[in-house]
Amino acid sequence: VPPRLLLVPIVSFTAGFLIGVRRGGRAASVRFLAENAHRAPTTVQGWYFYKKTKNYRVMLGALRGGGIDGLKVGAMGTTFALLE
Repeated sequence: VPPRLLLVPIVSFTAGFLIGVRRGGRAASVRFLAENAHRAPTTVQGWYFYKKTKNYRVMLGALRGGGIDGLKVGAMGTTFALLE
């Protein structure tokens, strides 16, 4: 098996994962802001937990988006390598 046939799926998954992390994190951030725009925190403790919750939601959304996009682009790269 030529080494490039093994390299293409790995590189394509990595590229898709990185793109998905960026897109998923941004989408999760905007979604969190939209869902919580009507109830802004009023205390320092409230802002602390607001930011903490937002950060966790953004990280989860980024990993989820990275996994989905990584699998999509990785599958396309694998298909390309197999058809070659």
